[in-house]
Amino acid sequence: MFQHSMKQANQLMRSALPLMVKLDIPPTPYNYGIWYEYASNNNPKLNQVVDRTIRRFGSLPAFVSKELFNEFIIADDIKQANAQHKSLDELTEKLNDESASVTKELSTFTQSLSHTRAALKVNTDKEKLIHIANLLDRRTFKANQVVEQFGQTVSEVQNELTRLRRELAEVKKSTEVDQMTLLANEKGFERTLFSLAPFAEDDLTLLMMDIDNLAQINQDYGKKVGSSLILYIAKTVSSFLPDRAYVARLKGGQFAVLINDMELGEASELADAVRLNISNQKIRNKDSNTLLKQITVSIGVATLLGDEGPTELVQRAQHYLTYAKRSGKNRIAHHV
Repeated sequence: MFQHSMKQANQLMRSALPLMVKLDIPPTPYNYGIWYEYASNNNPKLNQVVDRTIRRFGSLPAFVSKELFNEFIIADDIKQANAQHKSLDELTEKLNDESASVTKELSTFTQSLSHTRAALKVNTDKEKLIHIANLLDRRTFKANQVVEQFGQTVSEVQNELTRLRRELAEVKKSTEVDQMTLLANEKGFERTLFSLAPFAEDDLTLLMMDIDNLAQINQDYGKKVGSSLILYIAKTVSSFLPDRAYVARLKGGQFAVLINDMELGEASELADAVRLNISNQKIRNKDSNTLLKQITVSIGVATLLGDEGPTELVQRAQHYLTYAKRSGKNRIAHHV
C-alpha cells in the first residue's frame, strides 16, 4: 500500500469507494486500506483472498478485514518495530480522522442523491430543475473535495511510511548480518527460511555445512587463523552458489545455504563440488607461512518434503550433517 503518487491515490480511492458501497463494506480505516490496495491490483494474493471471502460471506466481515490489513497492508518489519510505534499510531489516527470525514460527507452525498431522485419525480418546472441541478452540483463538488483531501492524506502517509521503512531496513540490516563474514546471521536465516517455506513445494533445498575440526584448528594455530578460515570458507561457498541461493553463517564454522527452485540431485552435486573444492585447497598460515593441515567441510542436504515445515527441514538437514560428521567427515549426506 501507499506506493502511488497523489494523482494515482485519488484515482484508486475513486475506484475503491464504489466497490465498498456496492458490497456494503463499512468505511473503517482497515477497509479503506484493504480496498485501496485491492483496487490497485498490486497484490494478487490479497485480491484472491478478498474474492474468496466475498464468495463465502457475501461481504468482508470486520474480523477478516483486520486480519487482512495486518497480513497484507502493514509489512512485517513495520508491525514488529517498537521504535516506530508512536509514528504508526499518529499515521493511523490521521487516516482514521480522514476516513471519518469521508464517511460523513459521502453519507450526506448519498442522502442528497435520494432527495434529488425524489424531487425529479414530482418536478418538471424548468426553474426548479435548474435549482435541483445546482444543489446536486454543489454536493458533488463538496464530496469530491473530501475525496481529494483523503487522497492527499494517503500521499502524506505514503511518504512517512517510506521514511519509516528506510529506517527499519537499516535496523534490520544491522541485526541480521554476521559481523565477521557480512553474510546473514542466524536471525536473518530464520526469517528468510520462514518466508520461503510456505510457498515452496519440493524444490526448496537446505545445505547445513560445518568446517571439520575447527576447535582443533583454533588450538593448533590460534583463533586468528580459525577466524581467517571462516572468512575463506564463506567466500568460497558464496562463489559457488547460484543467484537464487541465500547463505548465512550460523555459529562457529557452521553455515546454512537455502536454494530455491533446486531439487535434491542438483543440490547434492553442488554441495559435493563445494566440499571437493575446499578439500583440494592448499592453505597457508599468513603469519608463519606454514601449510595448514587439509581443511575440509561436512554437509547435510535436505529438500522440503510434502507438508513439512521449516523447523522439520532444518532438523533433517542437521541430522544429515551429523551423520556426515560421524561417517568420517569431508563428505555430504542426504535422504534417499
